[in-house]
Amino acid sequence: MKLGEKIRYIRKSNQMNQKEFADSIGVSQGTLSDIERGNGYPSCETILALKMAFKCDLNWLIDEELDSVSNNELFGVKVSEQESTLIQLLRSLPDMEKDEFLQIAKIKAKKNNIGYPN
Repeated sequence: MKLGEKIRYIRKSNQMNQKEFADSIGVSQGTLSDIERGNGYPSCETILALKMAFKCDLNWLIDEELDSVSNNELFGVKVSEQESTLIQLLRSLPDMEKDEFLQIAKIKAKKNNIGYPN
């Protein structure tokens, strides 16, 4: 995956439009558009801003050979304080209780007609 594609992936994973994302890393929307389309490259300052704002793994970001984006640790998706607390609680549970926690969340989602990944 090319650098521009990875940057677009990070932006979309954070549910941001180009303007919001560009503002968050200190570039213009036009510059971001060029980078995402592969018509330009980010400066070192922009790459560092990505690392700081979205907790990007720099190796993944700049190495085109590292295509995997299935690892959620590659970059941070912005979450609310409540979501962060839930994640911390979930991580602290033993594996068996994590499964139970997940089943409870699925029941709640179904009750509220919310789709969830399998």
